[in-house]
Amino acid sequence: MLKGKSIIELTDVHTGKKEVYEDENLVTEAVFDVLNTNLQGAMYDNPNFDSQNGEAWLLPIYSRLTGGVLLYQNEIAEDPSLIYAPLDNPLIGYASNDVNTTEDVQRGSRNLTESKAVDNGFKYVWDFATSQANGTISCIALTNILAGRGCKYGANYFVRLKSDNMVDGQIDMDSYRHNHRTYLGDGYRLEMIAVHNSTSVTLRKVPEDYLHARLMVRSYTQMATASSEETTIELNHYPYWVHFTDGSKDNTDEPYWNDTTRLDYLFHASDGNWYGISRKDNRKYVGMSYGSERYDHTGYEWFMDKISGDRCTTQKIVLPYGTDNISNIGMSGKWLMFAIGSTVYRLDTTNVANIEVVPNASYNSNQQYTFSVDDEVVINGWYYFDGQPKLYVHHKDTYTDGEQWGQRMISRYKTYAYQEYFYSYYGYHFRKELYLYTPYLATINNLSTPVIKTADKTMKVTYTLTETEEA
Repeated sequence: MLKGKSIIELTDVHTGKKEVYEDENLVTEAVFDVLNTNLQGAMYDNPNFDSQNGEAWLLPIYSRLTGGVLLYQNEIAEDPSLIYAPLDNPLIGYASNDVNTTEDVQRGSRNLTESKAVDNGFKYVWDFATSQANGTISCIALTNILAGRGCKYGANYFVRLKSDNMVDGQIDMDSYRHNHRTYLGDGYRLEMIAVHNSTSVTLRKVPEDYLHARLMVRSYTQMATASSEETTIELNHYPYWVHFTDGSKDNTDEPYWNDTTRLDYLFHASDGNWYGISRKDNRKYVGMSYGSERYDHTGYEWFMDKISGDRCTTQKIVLPYGTDNISNIGMSGKWLMFAIGSTVYRLDTTNVANIEVVPNASYNSNQQYTFSVDDEVVINGWYYFDGQPKLYVHHKDTYTDGEQWGQRMISRYKTYAYQEYFYSYYGYHFRKELYLYTPYLATINNLSTPVIKTADKTMKVTYTLTETEEA
C-alpha cells in the first residue's frame, strides 16, 4: 500500500527564520480508479495523453499520476472515496514536474535537484517563491502532473484521452442533444425533448452499458437511441410562442416557429427536476393591410418552466427591459444559468423574483468553453458552484467540427468524463470522447496547523510517497 508524509518549510527572506510543519496523509482511491476504469473499452484502443501513448501516459505512477501537487485553503474530509476537492474550497497553489516559467503566481516549481527516488518510493520537492501560492493552506494533495500545471496558460483540467468516430448514419433527432443527462454508472441517460410547435415535451429513458467493452465496434444502427420508457408532459404553452389580442385571433396562441426543430431549453438539475426559460411574444391587432389582419409586437413576457415528475408548472419572471432573446446555459445548484448577450445571469428556481447578474462573469457562446457537466455548468471555462464561478478549468479539448449536436454535455464517472454526440460535417456523424478530469486527489494531507504563506516568505514542500507491504 502507499504511504505519504509531507514537510512544509517557510523561510522569512528578511530574517532567515524557518517554520517547519510535518504531517502524514491519507491515500485515496483516485489512482486505483484511473488504472481500473475502462469506459466503453476506450483504454484498450491506444489512448493518447500529454503527448504519450499506450501505458506511457499513466506509468510509472510516481512520475505521471502523482507527479503534481495541489494546495487548498480549507481541510478536506479524510475519506478514501473522496477524489475531488469541493468546488468551494479555494485552490491556493499548485506545482508539477517542471519549473514554472510562466507568470502564474499560484504555480510553484519542481526542485529537480532534490526530487529523487528513495527506497520503495519517491521524494517530491517543490519550491514556491515569495510571490507564489500566498494565502492560508490547510490541505495538500498529490495529483496528476497536468493538474499541477494549472489552466491559466493553455492547459485544461478536462484532458481528452481518446476520440472515436463511429460509422456514419442518419441522425436521430431525439438523441444526444444539449439537455440530456447521462448516468454512466447506472447505465442509462435521460433526454428531455421539446419542439417548437408542440405544447408537450417528452422525457425518454435510454438504457446503455457504458462501463464495459464490446466484442465489436457498434454501427450507427446499434447506437442506444431506443428508449425503454417515455413520458409525455404537457407544458400548456409552446416553448416560444406568439400571443394575439383583438382581431379574429383574440386571445389565441401560435408557436413562434411552426416546425419540428428541437429546442434545447430544459436542463436537468441536482434536485431531479428540469428547468428552462420560455418566451411569449405579445402582438396586438392594429387593422387590415392588403386584405390581411395586421398585429404589431407590443412586448415580450418571460417564464420559468419547472418539470417535476410528469407535471409542468410555469411562473412569470421579469427580465431587463427590452430583452428579446436569451441563451439558456445550464444549472448550478438551485440556479438556472442564462445569458443576455455576454452578461451572465442566475435565476433562483426556488424564488423566481430573485434574478441576479453574476459578477465578474461573461458568456462568449463558445461551446468548448461553455458546457454542462452532469448537473453543473462550466461557463467561459469557469466551473460553477451554487451559481458562482469557482474553479477555472479552461476549456474542453474536443473535436471542433460538430459544435451544434449535443457537444456541451459531459458526464463524470470516478476520475473520468465521457461524452457522445452527433455532429454535422458533410453529413451526420456520431462521435464519442473520453477525458481524464485531472485535478483528482491522489492523497489527502490535512495539516495539523494551517500554514500561512505570505509575500515575505518562500516555501518548500517535500512530499515522500512510499510503497509498503500491508500488515
